[in-house]
Amino acid sequence: MAIFRGRLTRFKSSKNGYSITKCNVITRSEFFHSQHQFSFPFNTEENNLIIHSQFFQQQCIPPYSMHLNSNLSHTHHQFPNQNQRKCPIPLLSVKPVSQIRCLFRPENINSLSHSGVCTCFVQNHDLVRGLCTVNQPARIAFSADDAEEFVKKTCSLIKKRRWRALNSAVSELTPSEFLQLLLGWKADAKLALRYFKWAEREHGVKHTSESYCTLLHILARAKRHGAVQVQLQHIISQENHSTAAFFHMLAKTRNRCPLNPAIVDILIVVYAQNDMLAEAVEAINRSQFYELSPSIISCNVLLDALVKTRQTEMARKVYWALIRRRITPNVNTFNIVIHALSKEGKLQKATDLLTDMQSWGCSPNAITYNTLIDGHCKKGIIGKMYKAKELLNEMLVKGLFPTQVTYNTLIDGYCKEGDGAAAFKMLEKMKENGILPNVVTYNALICGLCNEDKTEEAFNLHGEMQEKGVVPSLITYNSLINGLCKNGQTIKGEELLDEITRKGLVPNSVTYNTLIDGYRKKGEMQEAFRLLGCMIKKGIHANVSTYNALINGFCKIGKMKETEKLLDEMAEKNVKADVITYNILISALCQQGRTPKANKLLNEMLEVGPAPNYLTYNTLMNGFCEEDDIKSALRLRKEMAKRGRWANISTYNVLIKGLCRKGKMQDANELLNEMLEKGMTPNHVTYNVVREEMIEKGFVPDIEGHFT
Repeated sequence: MAIFRGRLTRFKSSKNGYSITKCNVITRSEFFHSQHQFSFPFNTEENNLIIHSQFFQQQCIPPYSMHLNSNLSHTHHQFPNQNQRKCPIPLLSVKPVSQIRCLFRPENINSLSHSGVCTCFVQNHDLVRGLCTVNQPARIAFSADDAEEFVKKTCSLIKKRRWRALNSAVSELTPSEFLQLLLGWKADAKLALRYFKWAEREHGVKHTSESYCTLLHILARAKRHGAVQVQLQHIISQENHSTAAFFHMLAKTRNRCPLNPAIVDILIVVYAQNDMLAEAVEAINRSQFYELSPSIISCNVLLDALVKTRQTEMARKVYWALIRRRITPNVNTFNIVIHALSKEGKLQKATDLLTDMQSWGCSPNAITYNTLIDGHCKKGIIGKMYKAKELLNEMLVKGLFPTQVTYNTLIDGYCKEGDGAAAFKMLEKMKENGILPNVVTYNALICGLCNEDKTEEAFNLHGEMQEKGVVPSLITYNSLINGLCKNGQTIKGEELLDEITRKGLVPNSVTYNTLIDGYRKKGEMQEAFRLLGCMIKKGIHANVSTYNALINGFCKIGKMKETEKLLDEMAEKNVKADVITYNILISALCQQGRTPKANKLLNEMLEVGPAPNYLTYNTLMNGFCEEDDIKSALRLRKEMAKRGRWANISTYNVLIKGLCRKGKMQDANELLNEMLEKGMTPNHVTYNVVREEMIEKGFVPDIEGHFT
């Protein structure tokens, strides 16, 4: 190890020049076997440092010219043979000469201090550390043993909390420089963190990114990941935080130790926890330029956060980036991506991932199949439950046992499809397999029964669940109230409202909106407004569903002025109308023969939102057909197709009926065949239209064998 000793004296031939004279380099390595003596003259002029050749003559190293202007980001070599060959060297820090600390390497000079402390390295010739002060004899000189002793001494002071003595010992070093010493000599991470906090607390030091990154290296090496997370939280909370700058500083401060991938892992997690998902994605992307591969655990945290915030497209991009980098996914990775695809309705792609799992040596688990089953149950297409049942059978073949979640998902799917019998069969299978139904199971069944107008059976099930110790939730009572209101039993519904309060549950807007809509259906608008008053008194704000129920009530009885007042009130309270609001208004206007105004509402939706749905278009088409304006109805169908909404079975029913009433039987017949050729299954409305508007009027449709 080399020792750098010397005295700085004024260089008389230049106004701002200094030189190091009588400098000795003593080495204990295999590269040096004798003592060397040389001079190191340099001068500073206008923020430029010029180092003369004689300093490196004995090592056959060319002289350097360093430009340290505060606006520059690179230095350049200048060679003695007058050939202006230059090679850029990145600076560790760029400041005016009067503020820059120096880091000397014969082949890589990075910075210099015009006054104060300089740190010197001789790369490939072992480490040379020297601390010199301008115009003063060298006060501190480190050999390897000296440096190790210095670190031990200062660590002892930190351990004993002798802060005054420590302050004196490290007075010539910045926090970053001292932390670099601790990092280089593998000091105790606990003591480094204690010093870091002491400098901040007692001296008001605002630690630089360099200090933070050095501390991160120390903590990560000691596997103090909790402390790393705390420090990263501080770093990312800074206003000028940049992921790119962080990685650069992390690489710069590692002091010959390898970059610890745990820092990147924790950084990704901290970003995700702070909803800085774009930064987390950037961290994953940048890590590859530093030859770091984040763990799949941290990547899963990011993927899950992206899916939960509905950034499914970005989640897929991150997933494929991981695959390209050969970061091995696990079953949780695939489950997250399958969940993302299922939410988007891309069930075939989600199912295809089962094959990908096998190629990576992963086996799907119950969560994998539960996710796919849930996706199919919520798909809203004909035959969805058949595919869901298929997945259940596949699950059993692979030796996976269905969970409570599996059965609850299937029961809910059957109930929403209106197949209560299949739902109760699944309940029996659930019990046979030793899985007890919970409140979610009973809620799905009660809701399904109420939707089928089987309110009495729903109440029987409500009693059964309580007998078995399953406590009803607010969702249970809301479903029962809905069942009662559908049958016009609003008084019993209000009795249940009182029971909710007695049970210690708090009714919500859904509870009151269901009752308000129940009174609306009976035409009892005064009672509906009474409940609205009770709702507001309890601190529950009226939402768009509340206003939709009231607006629908007034539209049904033709009181459009009251409807307009409610719309104004919505605007005042900043409650935005949704597609249901517009559909109610368009339907009311069409029933009053005011289709041009209804069409204006559609245009308003297209301009400012919300986006119209099938019901919007079909209601307006029906309005045009009722006014014998079949041309406008057909034009609207074309506009609908341009916006990506192709005619559904209801659209064809409306247009076929309109053409028949117009006497255009042949056109209606062509439309009927077009519908059948597209594979659409006629419903009871279609059959009624064909019978009443065609056959009973003497026209036998040419259906080309579609009906038997």
